[in-house]
Amino acid sequence: MKFSNVFFNNNNFVKDNTQLDLVDLAQKAAFFHQDSSGIFSTLSLGYLLEQKVEKVIQEELNDIGFSQIRLSLIQDSQLWKESDRYDSYGDELFKLTNRKNREFVLGATCEESITSIVKKYYNGSRTDLKLYQIGNKYRDEMRVKGGLIRGKEFLMSDAYCFSNSEEALAEIYQDVREAYIRIFTKLGLAFQIVSSDSGEMGGNFSEEFRCLSSYGEDVGEDGQNYLEIGHIFNLGDRYSKSFDLVDNTKSHVLMGCFGIGVSRLIMALLEQQRDDKGFKGNAFFNTFDYVISVVDYKNNKEIADEIYHSLKKSGKNVLLDDRDVKAGKKFHDSELIAIHKRIIVNKNTVETKAVEVLDRETGEVSTIDITSL
Repeated sequence: MKFSNVFFNNNNFVKDNTQLDLVDLAQKAAFFHQDSSGIFSTLSLGYLLEQKVEKVIQEELNDIGFSQIRLSLIQDSQLWKESDRYDSYGDELFKLTNRKNREFVLGATCEESITSIVKKYYNGSRTDLKLYQIGNKYRDEMRVKGGLIRGKEFLMSDAYCFSNSEEALAEIYQDVREAYIRIFTKLGLAFQIVSSDSGEMGGNFSEEFRCLSSYGEDVGEDGQNYLEIGHIFNLGDRYSKSFDLVDNTKSHVLMGCFGIGVSRLIMALLEQQRDDKGFKGNAFFNTFDYVISVVDYKNNKEIADEIYHSLKKSGKNVLLDDRDVKAGKKFHDSELIAIHKRIIVNKNTVETKAVEVLDRETGEVSTIDITSL
């Protein structure tokens, strides 16, 4: 991709990044735009970050036998009434009525929807299902904060399993627990796991994945604030009883529920991977694997394009800075937008057949022969 084609213009922001809080800096990087209180639109570079996080989640869940689906965002309110959560969930549940005066809700969570679907196709069968989706959720939050940390619309990965025995459910629960550990580790997040209250979800027990954050809402035993980024639940027969979902022995099916707040996770990663220049990228969490910052693109176009196409051909995601702006602006922006590595191309590149490469994650700078790229 060429930088001139990206939705990116941050000339109205202050030049000193240390003066900007996390949300302002993320908007300076053109990751998202605030439309209203708690409502944000994702811009080009922010969408790339979402895709990178989603890819890691998809690979890990697919590897342990989960199948991806996509559920409707509009749910029949009767489902929530059957599970006794229509009123108990509280004012955060968006409720709406259609032209025929039929009640619906916007999906804050999908236990009701997925259970009713599984009942239609699998009721009375020996059930061993593992399903997940990645999509928007809606909650009418009173205390919106921290950009995507707590909003009215947010991206979430929610997974569900349906099992015939406690042993089978425990095995899947452990598989997901380990998959979540791999997901957060790959993305470069420092986190911890603690036992937690199941809250309005109900069920037998749950564990919370959390990280230190200035936006943290939970105070740990160490007195520091932590932010929840993931939660895994053993729901038992909480929802299968509500919908009378049974297996081939007429016993109520046991369920597990597993969630990652993708929008919140992105903000947590940005907070942990920020410095005075902007946001760092790594091998799994980045907007681009490489950005090629070309000094005087007009006169160095041939060698820059050669490197660009070569890296793309090798399977890398590459951003070519073809803009007609000063070199300092290009370097500044390249270190702001969470790229993994930066390549500088200038008038000496043709003569030396070498480029300077900055690893944004480690800060290491090296000179590499072009053919080695």
